[in-house]
Amino acid sequence: MEFPAVGYRLNSAGSLYSAGTWGYYWSSVINGSNGAYYLSFNGSDLNVGDSGKRVGHSVRCVR
Repeated sequence: MEFPAVGYRLNSAGSLYSAGTWGYYWSSVINGSNGAYYLSFNGSDLNVGDSGKRVGHSVRCVR
């Protein structure tokens, strides 16, 4: 299974950032009341961070 480097948005009307370079995907783990953890990656780096709910990371169902 591949996860494309789809980038992210800062709000629903915002520009798309890092598309084609970085992938950002939400996890199912909540961080406090205003956000959740996410996974980000590019060709050589893999990171875990947390963001507020207004940031537009992708969601991909994995079973």
